Amino acid sequence: MKVDHSPVRPPLALVTGASSGIGQAVAHRLAAQGYRLMLVARRRDRLKSLVNDLRPGADAIPLVLDLSRPEQIESMVGPALQAHGPVDVLLNNAGYGRCVGFLDENDDEHRQLMQVNYFAAVALIRAVLPGMLARHHGHVINVASIATKVGPWGHGGYAAAKSAVVALTQSLACEYQTCGLHFTYVNPGIVRTEFFNDPSYRQIRRTVQQRAIDPDLVARRIVAVIERPRIELCVPSHFRILDWIKALNPTWAQRLVARTSRPS
Repeated sequence: MKVDHSPVRPPLALVTGASSGIGQAVAHRLAAQGYRLMLVARRRDRLKSLVNDLRPGADAIPLVLDLSRPEQIESMVGPALQAHGPVDVLLNNAGYGRCVGFLDENDDEHRQLMQVNYFAAVALIRAVLPGMLARHHGHVINVASIATKVGPWGHGGYAAAKSAVVALTQSLACEYQTCGLHFTYVNPGIVRTEFFNDPSYRQIRRTVQQRAIDPDLVARRIVAVIERPRIELCVPSHFRILDWIKALNPTWAQRLVARTSRPS
Protein backbone atom coordinates (compact mmCIF):
# COMPACT_ATOMS: atom_id res chain seq x y z
CA MET A 1 0.00 0.00 0.00
CA LYS A 2 1.45 3.34 -1.07
CA VAL A 3 1.46 6.01 1.62
CA ASP A 4 1.11 9.64 0.56
CA HIS A 5 3.78 11.64 2.39
CA SER A 6 3.15 14.89 0.53
CA PRO A 7 2.68 17.83 2.93
CA VAL A 8 -0.86 19.02 3.61
CA ARG A 9 -1.31 22.49 2.17
CA PRO A 10 -2.89 25.15 4.39
CA PRO A 11 -6.39 26.27 3.36
CA LEU A 12 -6.67 28.94 0.67
CA ALA A 13 -8.86 32.03 1.07
CA LEU A 14 -9.70 34.30 -1.85
CA VAL A 15 -10.44 37.83 -0.58
CA THR A 16 -11.70 40.63 -2.82
CA GLY A 17 -11.45 44.29 -1.92
CA ALA A 18 -8.30 43.34 -0.03
CA SER A 19 -6.40 46.60 -0.36
CA SER A 20 -8.27 48.44 2.40
CA GLY A 21 -11.01 48.31 5.02
CA ILE A 22 -12.71 45.03 5.88
CA GLY A 23 -10.84 43.00 3.25
CA GLN A 24 -7.45 44.17 4.49
CA ALA A 25 -8.37 43.42 8.11
CA VAL A 26 -9.62 39.94 7.20
CA ALA A 27 -6.40 39.26 5.26
CA HIS A 28 -4.30 40.03 8.35
CA ARG A 29 -6.42 37.80 10.57
CA LEU A 30 -6.45 34.86 8.16
CA ALA A 31 -2.70 35.16 7.57
CA ALA A 32 -2.18 35.00 11.34
CA GLN A 33 -4.13 31.74 11.34
CA GLY A 34 -1.91 30.24 8.66
CA TYR A 35 -4.18 30.57 5.64
CA ARG A 36 -2.78 30.92 2.18
CA LEU A 37 -4.26 34.03 0.59
CA MET A 38 -5.27 35.13 -2.88
CA LEU A 39 -5.79 38.88 -2.53
CA VAL A 40 -7.81 40.74 -5.15
CA ALA A 41 -7.91 44.52 -5.63
CA ARG A 42 -7.43 47.16 -8.34
CA ARG A 43 -4.50 49.00 -6.79
CA ARG A 44 -1.21 47.21 -7.34
CA ASP A 45 0.74 49.39 -4.91
CA ARG A 46 -1.75 48.83 -2.10
CA LEU A 47 -1.75 45.07 -2.67
CA LYS A 48 2.04 45.00 -2.63
CA SER A 49 2.08 46.98 0.59
CA LEU A 50 -0.46 44.61 2.17
CA VAL A 51 1.55 41.52 1.25
CA ASN A 52 4.65 43.10 2.79
CA ASP A 53 2.75 43.97 5.97
CA LEU A 54 1.37 40.47 6.59
CA ARG A 55 3.00 38.28 9.21
CA PRO A 56 6.49 37.01 8.27
CA GLY A 57 6.27 33.95 6.07
CA ALA A 58 2.67 34.53 5.04
CA ASP A 59 1.79 32.87 1.73
CA ALA A 60 -0.08 35.57 -0.21
CA ILE A 61 -0.72 35.89 -3.93
CA PRO A 62 -1.68 39.40 -5.10
CA LEU A 63 -4.11 39.47 -8.01
CA VAL A 64 -4.56 42.92 -9.55
CA LEU A 65 -8.06 42.83 -10.95
CA ASP A 66 -10.76 45.41 -11.71
CA LEU A 67 -14.07 43.76 -10.84
CA SER A 68 -15.96 46.37 -12.86
CA ARG A 69 -14.57 44.69 -15.98
CA PRO A 70 -16.10 41.22 -16.50
CA GLU A 71 -13.52 40.29 -19.13
CA GLN A 72 -10.73 40.64 -16.57
CA ILE A 73 -12.50 38.31 -14.14
CA GLU A 74 -12.94 35.70 -16.87
CA SER A 75 -9.37 35.90 -18.15
CA MET A 76 -7.49 36.13 -14.85
CA VAL A 77 -9.33 34.19 -12.15
CA GLY A 78 -9.39 30.82 -13.93
CA PRO A 79 -5.62 30.64 -14.49
CA ALA A 80 -4.96 31.86 -10.93
CA LEU A 81 -7.14 29.08 -9.51
CA GLN A 82 -5.45 26.48 -11.70
CA ALA A 83 -2.07 27.62 -10.39
CA HIS A 84 -2.92 28.07 -6.71
CA GLY A 85 -6.38 26.57 -6.03
CA PRO A 86 -8.68 25.09 -5.02
CA VAL A 87 -10.27 27.72 -2.79
CA ASP A 88 -11.51 26.83 0.69
CA VAL A 89 -12.97 30.24 1.60
CA LEU A 90 -14.25 32.89 -0.78
CA LEU A 91 -14.88 36.34 0.70
CA ASN A 92 -16.72 38.55 -1.76
CA ASN A 93 -16.00 41.82 0.00
CA ALA A 94 -15.28 44.31 -2.80
CA GLY A 95 -17.93 46.92 -3.36
CA TYR A 96 -18.75 50.60 -3.50
CA GLY A 97 -21.76 52.85 -3.09
CA ARG A 98 -23.04 56.33 -3.80
CA CYS A 99 -25.48 58.46 -1.85
CA VAL A 100 -27.59 60.16 -4.52
CA GLY A 101 -31.25 60.43 -5.37
CA PHE A 102 -32.63 57.84 -7.78
CA LEU A 103 -33.19 60.29 -10.65
CA ASP A 104 -29.70 61.73 -10.17
CA GLU A 105 -28.15 58.34 -10.98
CA ASN A 106 -28.13 57.39 -14.65
CA ASP A 107 -28.51 53.90 -16.09
CA ASP A 108 -24.76 53.39 -16.60
CA GLU A 109 -24.02 54.24 -12.96
CA HIS A 110 -26.78 51.90 -11.80
CA ARG A 111 -25.42 49.05 -13.95
CA GLN A 112 -21.91 49.66 -12.62
CA LEU A 113 -23.17 49.31 -9.07
CA MET A 114 -24.77 46.00 -10.02
CA GLN A 115 -21.60 44.79 -11.75
CA VAL A 116 -19.19 45.47 -8.89
CA ASN A 117 -21.49 44.62 -6.00
CA TYR A 118 -23.39 41.67 -7.49
CA PHE A 119 -22.28 40.28 -10.85
CA ALA A 120 -18.60 40.19 -9.88
CA ALA A 121 -19.54 38.11 -6.84
CA VAL A 122 -21.59 35.79 -9.07
CA ALA A 123 -18.61 35.29 -11.40
CA LEU A 124 -16.25 34.45 -8.55
CA ILE A 125 -18.71 32.03 -6.99
CA ARG A 126 -19.06 30.28 -10.36
CA ALA A 127 -15.27 30.05 -10.56
CA VAL A 128 -14.70 28.46 -7.14
CA LEU A 129 -17.87 26.41 -6.65
CA PRO A 130 -16.94 23.40 -8.83
CA GLY A 131 -13.76 22.88 -6.81
CA MET A 132 -15.65 23.13 -3.56
CA LEU A 133 -18.26 20.65 -4.73
CA ALA A 134 -15.60 18.20 -5.86
CA ARG A 135 -14.14 18.18 -2.35
CA HIS A 136 -17.44 18.55 -0.45
CA HIS A 137 -15.81 21.43 1.38
CA GLY A 138 -15.88 25.22 1.16
CA HIS A 139 -17.38 28.41 2.52
CA VAL A 140 -18.65 31.36 0.47
CA ILE A 141 -19.02 34.59 2.45
CA ASN A 142 -20.68 37.52 0.72
CA VAL A 143 -20.46 40.97 2.27
CA ALA A 144 -23.83 42.65 1.78
CA SER A 145 -25.03 45.61 3.87
CA ILE A 146 -27.47 46.60 6.58
CA ALA A 147 -29.09 48.54 3.71
CA THR A 148 -30.65 45.23 2.64
CA LYS A 149 -32.95 45.31 5.69
CA VAL A 150 -34.70 48.51 4.58
CA GLY A 151 -33.22 50.50 1.71
CA PRO A 152 -32.00 53.90 3.00
CA TRP A 153 -32.27 57.28 1.31
CA GLY A 154 -30.04 57.73 -1.74
CA HIS A 155 -28.95 54.09 -2.05
CA GLY A 156 -31.37 52.68 -4.62
CA GLY A 157 -28.74 51.05 -6.83
CA TYR A 158 -26.48 49.97 -3.98
CA ALA A 159 -29.26 48.53 -1.81
CA ALA A 160 -30.73 46.70 -4.82
CA ALA A 161 -27.35 45.12 -5.66
CA LYS A 162 -26.65 44.07 -2.08
CA SER A 163 -30.19 42.71 -1.69
CA ALA A 164 -29.51 40.58 -4.75
CA VAL A 165 -26.37 39.30 -3.00
CA VAL A 166 -28.44 38.29 0.05
CA ALA A 167 -31.07 36.50 -2.06
CA LEU A 168 -28.37 34.67 -4.04
CA THR A 169 -26.63 33.54 -0.85
CA GLN A 170 -29.87 32.22 0.60
CA SER A 171 -30.71 30.30 -2.58
CA LEU A 172 -27.24 28.77 -2.81
CA ALA A 173 -27.46 27.68 0.83
CA CYS A 174 -30.69 25.84 0.00
CA GLU A 175 -29.36 24.36 -3.22
CA TYR A 176 -26.14 22.97 -1.73
CA GLN A 177 -27.34 22.22 1.80
CA THR A 178 -26.37 18.54 1.58
CA CYS A 179 -23.04 19.05 -0.20
CA GLY A 180 -20.82 19.98 2.73
CA LEU A 181 -20.65 23.65 1.76
CA HIS A 182 -21.47 26.75 3.78
CA PHE A 183 -22.85 30.11 2.64
CA THR A 184 -23.00 33.31 4.67
CA TYR A 185 -24.03 36.89 3.96
CA VAL A 186 -22.69 39.67 6.16
CA ASN A 187 -24.68 42.83 6.87
CA PRO A 188 -22.30 45.45 8.29
CA GLY A 189 -23.57 48.81 9.44
CA ILE A 190 -21.56 51.97 8.82
CA VAL A 191 -17.88 50.99 8.82
CA ARG A 192 -14.93 53.37 8.99
CA THR A 193 -13.47 52.69 5.53
CA GLU A 194 -12.68 54.42 2.23
CA PHE A 195 -16.20 53.48 1.10
CA PHE A 196 -17.37 56.87 2.38
CA ASN A 197 -14.64 58.87 0.60
CA ASP A 198 -16.92 59.25 -2.42
CA PRO A 199 -17.99 62.92 -2.67
CA SER A 200 -21.66 61.90 -2.67
CA TYR A 201 -21.32 61.02 1.03
CA ARG A 202 -20.33 64.55 1.95
CA GLN A 203 -23.92 65.31 2.91
CA ILE A 204 -24.01 62.56 5.58
CA ARG A 205 -20.40 62.89 6.77
CA ARG A 206 -21.40 63.76 10.32
CA THR A 207 -23.60 60.67 10.61
CA VAL A 208 -20.76 58.50 9.33
CA GLN A 209 -18.32 59.95 11.85
CA GLN A 210 -20.73 59.40 14.72
CA ARG A 211 -21.83 55.85 13.91
CA ALA A 212 -18.91 54.20 12.10
CA ILE A 213 -17.39 51.06 13.59
CA ASP A 214 -13.84 49.81 13.11
CA PRO A 215 -13.33 47.44 10.15
CA ASP A 216 -11.40 45.04 12.36
CA LEU A 217 -14.57 44.40 14.36
CA VAL A 218 -16.26 43.18 11.19
CA ALA A 219 -13.18 41.19 10.22
CA ARG A 220 -13.10 39.47 13.60
CA ARG A 221 -16.73 38.43 13.25
CA ILE A 222 -16.17 37.19 9.69
CA VAL A 223 -13.23 35.02 10.70
CA ALA A 224 -15.30 33.66 13.60
CA VAL A 225 -18.14 32.69 11.25
CA ILE A 226 -15.69 30.56 9.25
CA GLU A 227 -15.19 28.47 12.40
CA ARG A 228 -18.91 28.42 13.26
CA PRO A 229 -20.84 28.88 10.00
CA ARG A 230 -24.29 30.45 9.84
CA ILE A 231 -26.33 31.99 7.09
CA GLU A 232 -26.50 35.61 8.33
CA LEU A 233 -24.12 37.83 10.24
CA CYS A 234 -25.04 41.36 11.33
CA VAL A 235 -22.33 43.69 12.63
CA PRO A 236 -23.17 45.20 15.07
CA SER A 237 -25.59 42.44 16.04
CA HIS A 238 -28.21 44.81 17.45
CA PHE A 239 -29.12 45.81 13.88
CA ARG A 240 -31.11 42.58 13.72
CA ILE A 241 -33.82 44.47 15.59
CA LEU A 242 -34.83 45.81 12.17
CA ASP A 243 -36.12 42.31 11.36
CA TRP A 244 -38.43 42.46 14.39
CA ILE A 245 -39.66 45.94 13.51
CA LYS A 246 -40.33 44.87 9.92
CA ALA A 247 -42.20 41.80 11.12
CA LEU A 248 -44.40 43.91 13.37
CA ASN A 249 -44.96 46.80 10.98
CA PRO A 250 -43.00 47.27 7.72
CA THR A 251 -44.25 50.85 7.43
CA TRP A 252 -42.71 51.75 10.80
CA ALA A 253 -39.41 50.24 9.70
CA GLN A 254 -39.42 52.19 6.45
CA ARG A 255 -40.23 55.47 8.20
CA LEU A 256 -37.55 54.91 10.80
CA VAL A 257 -34.87 54.30 8.17
CA ALA A 258 -36.10 57.22 6.05
CA ARG A 259 -35.85 59.58 9.00
CA THR A 260 -32.39 58.46 10.09
CA SER A 261 -30.83 58.20 6.62
CA ARG A 262 -32.13 61.35 4.91
CA PRO A 263 -29.48 64.08 4.70
CA SER A 264 -30.26 67.05 6.90
